[in-house]
Amino acid sequence: MIAAVAVAAVLAIAAVAQARSDAEPVSKPVAAKAMQKAEGRRGPRGPAGPPGRPGPQGSRGPEGRRGPAGLDAGPARQFIAIDWQNNRYTGRDVQQFDAPGIGTGEVQCIPPWAPDGGQEGKMRIQFWQSDGVRQRPEKWATTMWVTRFGGNVDDLNRSRRMAVKTNRIRAIDDNRSSFHEDMDTAPIGQYDPESMGSFTGLITTEPFNDTTAEQPPPVSFRLSWYWNFRDQAGARCYVAGSFVTRPQ
Repeated sequence: MIAAVAVAAVLAIAAVAQARSDAEPVSKPVAAKAMQKAEGRRGPRGPAGPPGRPGPQGSRGPEGRRGPAGLDAGPARQFIAIDWQNNRYTGRDVQQFDAPGIGTGEVQCIPPWAPDGGQEGKMRIQFWQSDGVRQRPEKWATTMWVTRFGGNVDDLNRSRRMAVKTNRIRAIDDNRSSFHEDMDTAPIGQYDPESMGSFTGLITTEPFNDTTAEQPPPVSFRLSWYWNFRDQAGARCYVAGSFVTRPQ
């Protein structure tokens, strides 16, 4: 009788232990491997979702250091500004500047239908050497180098356009006292209906062999422009520039 009770107790304990073993969860690594094996390999990454809303603006940073003061306006630094719109160009289409000891110049933005605009208009920088009108220079060979950026807005490659130009009046150039460089890029007899670009240039002198006079300082300049002549009634032109005389 006692032996039967002991055997029954041992069997009961074994049954409880087996039940606990069956109820215990499978460890995480084993479960992950089993799930991966059941689902197969991971597919390709999907496209990125739309960006979230921008966060709030941060606080303003510290103010940067002030740079050196520029030159004051005057003989050493001159400014020009052409600003007309709605076809009201009269008296506003020309601005003048000086190159001390070298000559005088004009920046022009004259539409092609103006009385003195001609068939192409006059959107350009023109320079007269100081030795006189309609005579060759007596002291200097006057030279203007210009690099032009941009041009006709209808040109899809306008932002990559660049051209280097050189104009010079020499001792052998009889009856020539001026030269000019066009902002316009159109063929002869035409004009750009709309243009945006800039000039970077230098006006300087080259002494002749038979003169010992002191050479005047060169003048560097920058011009930027925009015009729109597509509609004559609403035509407009803006040109801004600075001319700096280099110190001796």
